[in-house]
Amino acid sequence: MEPFRVPKDQAKVVLNLPPEPSAEVEIFLSPFAEHHQGQETVSDLIRAGTPFLPVRSPGGQSILVRKKAIRSLKILDPERVEWLYFEVRSSAQPRRISLRFGEGGQMEGLIYATTPVGHQRVSDVINLTGPFIHLEAQDGVYLVNLGHVSTIRIVEEAHGNAG
Repeated sequence: MEPFRVPKDQAKVVLNLPPEPSAEVEIFLSPFAEHHQGQETVSDLIRAGTPFLPVRSPGGQSILVRKKAIRSLKILDPERVEWLYFEVRSSAQPRRISLRFGEGGQMEGLIYATTPVGHQRVSDVINLTGPFIHLEAQDGVYLVNLGHVSTIRIVEEAHGNAG
């Protein structure tokens, strides 16, 4: 079987899947992305049309996780495994937001207006980027599932337009 294996890079993430406690798991990235040049990213996998995300637990067990059930993924080593996000966000305006989750809890951090010119308000970024958005919190970079978010409060808008 070895000749049929495709070499993949490993990305470590902290999976938040309520009501389970958060857990560090591994995700496997292809050396070639389907929709852009270069290596596949974690966000490529999480935004793909497939309903389940394959992960490997710390004990080495393979698990298929329903993407809609994921509240967030904290990306470990984000500059390496989310390299495309960092390239795109380098020229984008940051906005500070606070997310409140339907099942309780909240997160605060920065989102970047990587959406097309003329569609860079917070509401545009949220509505055009989903279902998962990048959120840069004090403790790291997350991919947050907007399906678990009940409200978004704009803490700081770059141009004073809160729309």
